[in-house]
This record gives sequence, C-alpha cells and structure tokens, in this order.
Amino acid sequence: MPAINMPPTMPRGERRYALSLIALLLSCGVSPARATNTYEIGTIRIEGTPVSAYRAEQVGTATFFDAPPEELPASVDVLTGDFIREQSPNDLHDLLFFQPGVSGGGKSLMDRTSGQYSVRGLAGSTPSLGGTLPMPTAMGIFLDPNALERVEVVKGPVGATQGGQTSALGPYGAGGAINLILKQPRPGETFTGVGASAALGDDLQRYRLTGDHNAILTPELTLRLPFSADTAKPFWLPDGHEWRRSIFMSPALLWQPEETLRLGLATTFQHTDAPGYQGVPSFRGKPLPPYDWDSALAGDHDVRDEYTGCSIQGYAEWDISEIWQLHAGAGVAGSWVEYTHVGASPYAGQSGLPRLTSYDLNWADNRSLVYNLHGRATARYQTGPVSQTTVIQADATHSRDHKRSVWTEIPLDADPRPPKAPFTDTSLSRYGIFVQNHAEWGLLRLLAGLRYDLHESNLDNHGDAWSPRVGLTLMPVEYLVLFGNLSRTEAPNFGHMASRTEELTSSWQADQAEAGLRLRLAGTLWLSLAGFRIEQSDTPSLDTSTGFYVTEGERAHHGVEASLSGNLARNWSLHLGYARTHTETPQGARPFDSQPPHTVTLQTMYRFTSGWLEEFALGLGYRYKHGYDGTMRGEYVGPDYFFDDIHVIDLSLDVPFSRFGGSPEWNVQLAVRNLLDRDYFESNRHYYQCFTGEPRTFEIALRGRF
Repeated sequence: MPAINMPPTMPRGERRYALSLIALLLSCGVSPARATNTYEIGTIRIEGTPVSAYRAEQVGTATFFDAPPEELPASVDVLTGDFIREQSPNDLHDLLFFQPGVSGGGKSLMDRTSGQYSVRGLAGSTPSLGGTLPMPTAMGIFLDPNALERVEVVKGPVGATQGGQTSALGPYGAGGAINLILKQPRPGETFTGVGASAALGDDLQRYRLTGDHNAILTPELTLRLPFSADTAKPFWLPDGHEWRRSIFMSPALLWQPEETLRLGLATTFQHTDAPGYQGVPSFRGKPLPPYDWDSALAGDHDVRDEYTGCSIQGYAEWDISEIWQLHAGAGVAGSWVEYTHVGASPYAGQSGLPRLTSYDLNWADNRSLVYNLHGRATARYQTGPVSQTTVIQADATHSRDHKRSVWTEIPLDADPRPPKAPFTDTSLSRYGIFVQNHAEWGLLRLLAGLRYDLHESNLDNHGDAWSPRVGLTLMPVEYLVLFGNLSRTEAPNFGHMASRTEELTSSWQADQAEAGLRLRLAGTLWLSLAGFRIEQSDTPSLDTSTGFYVTEGERAHHGVEASLSGNLARNWSLHLGYARTHTETPQGARPFDSQPPHTVTLQTMYRFTSGWLEEFALGLGYRYKHGYDGTMRGEYVGPDYFFDDIHVIDLSLDVPFSRFGGSPEWNVQLAVRNLLDRDYFESNRHYYQCFTGEPRTFEIALRGRF
C-alpha cells in the first residue's frame, strides 16, 4: 500500500499597535507542531489504491488545524498532487481554470483583477501561500504548479479566519479563498523525482523538465527542492518570434532539533519571459471576422511579458505540552513584471457586422511586495465528554505597489510603442486577531469563530471589520454527514471617493448561509452536496448626480455544488465536480449570466489488473463550462455577444516500466489533450478580448523516481 506524505497545511492608533504587540507576543518562543501545522499535514494514506489519489484525508487552511474535510461544517475542494501532475498545467491559471465554481477574467495582466479568481460568483479572491501570505498580482497567474503539494479552495466568505481582503479596487474576495500548500521536506526520506515531457499540436510546441529532490542533510535537517524549466511556442504566436521561456525552483528546509520543535523555511523563485497575448475579438460565440481562433493582434510586433517572482516564508512551531501548541510565521512575496499588450478596443453598438477600428495598448512596469507576520496558539483538550480545539491568532499583512503604466487606443496599423509614465505608489495594511473553537461531542461537531480587523490605506484612512461564523456538523452514522454554516465577511470600501477629498471607509458585508450533506458510498469514495446563498451589501455604487460613490450597492448569489471523490475500487480513482452558480438580477433588470452558470470537471484513472493491458492505467478527463453572456464592466452588452458551451475531453495512458521488467518507479504517459479538437474561448476580458483554448495536443511524458 503506497503512502503519500503531504505537508499541511480605544483610539485607532493604539488598537493598531495593540494588535501588533499581540502578534509579537504569540510569536515569541515558538516552533513546529503536529495538528495545527498548516505546513506539515502528516501522512495521507489511500487504502489499497495503486492509482491516483484525488481525495485528501485532511485539510488545514479552512480552520488552521488539521481535520477530515467531510467532518467540517464548510465546503473545501482539494486539488491533490496527483490531480495537479495529471492535468500538466503550465501555470496556476491553467490549473484553476476548470475547477468548478472558480473562474477568472482572462489570463492577462491587463485585467483589473488579474491574478485573482471568482469563487461562487464573487470576484477578486487572491490566492495565498499556506492561507497566510497573499500573493502579488502577477504571481497569481505565473506560479509554476510544480511547487504545489495541493490546493485547498475554501468556499464562501472566510473572513472569520483569513480576514476580509484589503483592496483599493473593489469589494473583492468575498466568495472564498484559494490556499496553496507548497511541497515541504519529508524527514527520514531520500528521493529524487524527475520528469520530461513534450507536447505537439497544430502550430504548437511545448517542452518541459521537472524535478523534485528530497535529501537528509543531517539527522535533524531535511531539504526539499522542486524545480522546473520549460519552453513553448503558443499556437497563436507568429513564426519568427521568441518562444516562452521559464525557470523555477522552490527550495525548502526543515530543522527538527527535538521531537517537539520544528523550524522551517520555504521559498519560491521564478523567472518567465513569454510573448504577450490579449486574445481576439468575439461576435456570436466566434472570433469577429476577419480574425480567427489563432489570430495574434500584435502581428509582427514582439510584445512580451517579463516576470520575476519570489517568496520567502519562515515558521517555527513548538508543542509545549500535550494541550498547547504555538506557531509563529513571517513571510514576504514579491513580483516584478513588465509587459506590453495589444488587444481589441470596444466595438459593440454598430449596426450589422461590427468592425474593429482601433486597438487597446497597455504597457506597465509593476513591482509589488506583500508582507505577513502571524502568531497562533492552539489548544486541544477535553471538557467532560467534549473534545475541543481552540485557536487564537494575531496577524499583520502589508502590501506595497510601485507601478507605472500607459493605457491608450492606437490605430490598427500603428507601432505599439507607448510613452513611459511616472511611478505611483500605493499601500494597504491589515491588522487582525481571531478566536475560534471547534467542539466534538458524540455525533455533533460545532465550529464558531470571530475575527476583528483594522485596515489602513496609503491615504491614511482607516476601516474596521468584524467577521463571525458558526457551523454545525451532525454525523448520525459514520458514512453520513449533515452540515450547515452561517458566516459573514467585512472589509472597507477603499479606493472609491465619497467626495473630492474623502475616500469611502465604511465596510461592505458578505453573508452566507450554506447547508449540505456528505455520504460515503464505498471505501474512500465520498459524495458531497451543498446549497448556498451569499448576499453582499453596502458595496460602492456610483451616484450619477454627483459623480461620487455611495455605499448602496447590493447583490446576491445562490447555487448548488456537488462532488464525488475517492476510489471506486482499489484500482479505480475518481474526481467529479459540479457547480451551479446564479447571480440574482435586481427587479426590473434584464437577467444575464456574466460567468458560466454550470461547470463540470471529471478526472478518473483506471489501472488494468489482467489481460495484455495489465498494470497499464487509462485516464479520462472531461471539462465543461456552460455558455454565458459577454459583458462590459459587468454590464450586459447585447444578444450578439455571448460565449458558447465548452466541452474538452482528455485521454491518457500510463505505461509502467515494470510491465516490461523495468523499475516500478518509472512510467511513460501518452496523452491527448482536447481530443475532439474543439475551438473555444477559454476565458475573456469583457466581450472583446477573448482568450482561445489550445487545439488538440499530443503529449508524451517520462516520469520516474530514484
């Protein structure tokens, strides 16, 4: 039976310094631990399966302590390491794009929410490392998935643990959290995993090398080093242009001077130089004539995305007794990106077949840093028949942006050479503290928590936010779980002016009610069903009579989610996910879908146990997105602007060397991506800058471990 080791996961001024002091006090004398360690999740064991593991036995970032996902009164989707490897994504955007209930505004730095994702219909969720360190904008697109042990997508408002998302762009991040768990050292193990792959398609080439090295440096010190390099020619890139080039590494160290003490350091470093792409214009579900699916609007001009990103996180945890565990961590993530993009300009409103008359030209030089400091105390104890876990955390997060950009329209035949612009600086800070308790009493699990945040903007404005939640789980039998939760997230409306001199500082609120059930059908195979409703209120709304903003905006989202994940048999693994998300339309307004209302993901792997295909593993993937309407700044444009349904089928065959007398640690995977060679728009920025999906691609990959 294989084992998969997976790491876990007063006056305003006085209040601010008090919160910082609490974080410092909790940070003192701290080190590594067992149960609440969001970096070390222990050993995940899928009984009797020699094939892919699509279900995690424990999650950590939803509550900051490890727990089986089926027992939590919250919805947490997990993309496991096996799932990530088989999807073979180029970057984080590719990995997340077909996750049910998650969408984005296009794989482009030109977008207002680039590097952020919509969850349950609400935009702007910023991915974070370990649930504590938010990622700079560009890193949320480019990060190499080879760094990841898994991804935990926590659905619904999560302000009670991670805080409301500080933003000067809008009321973002209310739909959920995307928490990335980096690969961490595995004490007592020595291994090196390697991989090489090549992909070929219609005018497309991609070559990729990956590695993952774990070494015992001393009895107390362990090193983990994932790394990768790739080069690629996208199918839309004209001949004669430079290909994409990317290098990445994520070294991590774990020092265990004694059993109860652990100190760790996790880092990422990446440089990517890629051709810039802003999609093609669309009309009635297809490219606007004379453009085609593989058109490049920049033509012969070599526009580029040049990205450099890094992160450093240190942590210490100490099991000071059988009850108490202390954890302290600090981290910084930074990105530098310079890019030039050429895309279509708006063209709706013309009679008949519209015609593109100009291009959007965007050049930018952006440098971003995000800092985090946090201290956490966790107690596990018994009060009579009740087992309890109490978590207390204080943290501080600070983000800084040093940016300059130019955005203009140019004639279709113009040379895209924008003038340079001066730099502008913005900064946002958040200081928070939360208390949470989880109680287990027989058939019941009760989770309750409350978080307070103080936000600051670079305009010296302040905003307060309270984010509570409560959830209940009932387990009448071991194979049936009923759950429900109520939660609220708040964050200030920074970035919107209430007058010529005053910024909005009041907070928006997002309230969720969710209920569902989980049913174990067989072995590790779990069926999950959940229904939710999220109401967001007091968001910025433009007062057209004054030209300034008031906090009268509101909207509601409801939906249903289902998943089936685990093992159908010892040689058959399955992950099936579905999400239905609907944004309610104000009375009297025309209903429309700005995001796909239905999404489905299927991934399954079956290993043959007899016959001439014995030990071979056949994989099937299916990804679906329902059609939706094209919009302009979230508003309906017209009946001619929409996106058709997406159906993408992938096939793979794993051929083990052991079948021919070789090592069981090595295999060759043959895959066909987009088997039916469907043309489709993968994502879009508004209705007029639409990103096309890759054509049919043949891939061969060699993977092994020694």
